[in-house]
Amino acid sequence: MRFAEVLVFVCSLLAAAAATAATDGKVLFEQKCTACHTIGGGKRVGPDLQGVTERQPRDWLLQFIVAPDKLLAAKDPAALKLFEEFNRIPMPNLGLSEADAQALIEFIATAGAAARPAAPQPAAQPALPQPDLGSLQSKALAVFLAITAVIVLVFIWVGASTRAPADVNTAKAYGLRRVLFITAAVLLTALLAATLPQAPYAAGDAKADRVVYVATRQFDFVFSEEPITSAEDLGRVRRMERPEFARGELVEFRVTSLDVNHGFGLYNPQRQLIAQTQAMPGYVNRLRVRITEPGDYKVLCLEYCAAGHHLMHSGLTAK
Repeated sequence: MRFAEVLVFVCSLLAAAAATAATDGKVLFEQKCTACHTIGGGKRVGPDLQGVTERQPRDWLLQFIVAPDKLLAAKDPAALKLFEEFNRIPMPNLGLSEADAQALIEFIATAGAAARPAAPQPAAQPALPQPDLGSLQSKALAVFLAITAVIVLVFIWVGASTRAPADVNTAKAYGLRRVLFITAAVLLTALLAATLPQAPYAAGDAKADRVVYVATRQFDFVFSEEPITSAEDLGRVRRMERPEFARGELVEFRVTSLDVNHGFGLYNPQRQLIAQTQAMPGYVNRLRVRITEPGDYKVLCLEYCAAGHHLMHSGLTAK
């Protein structure tokens, strides 16, 4: 084999090795980092990593990725500064090797250089209008408070009446209790019959127009049209950054968790909760919701899942 051919062969091997490393770094980043970091997308739970290889020495980055807890314990100034800046949420030890960390650093450097400069931040949008105080939810709250007030007054009356002992007609008391029980049962049954048809949940035998898989983790929602059953799937499946749906579409969300228990709460454009389910490790909960109005919907975690719980939110759009 001639020298030129050997040189081409060696260069090809090096290029293939570099591509493999970049791919491994990308997969690792999707699996381990995207819940807390972006590259050029702004701060999340942790800092935006675009340009981090210029801001910090690579040796320090290597140590921080492999053993962040040791740097914090050693009171490293840069590690302490990040800890204080980001709500005292420590970088977890992900159990990565030095080779994994090197692959991550190379991917972050390459992706950061390729990312376009961040677009100027749009002008602040006016706050969304508050829900109408005459809405059904507000009326339900008013009824609840009124009933609570009546119960409190009854207990006060009963407590006050015990100061003057008197004979009680038990037959009359049991008769009154029976009337009150039947009245409450009739009212609650009528209320259930009036409100149940308005629930956004579909019948069990209804066929969904679209299926979307949702994987939750600290502190992120991952949407995909492919099943996600483990953290390894995150580097394989195609993510939906912000799902879009058609008005009137029946959507089945298949919700699971990759770490701890989370909640999946869907809020309509008026920021009223319309559907929710739990996200649990090892289980897939199916939540069928008919999107009835266009606009931006909010997705929030409804179960406290750690210090970054308040940062765990996402959204979808209906047209």
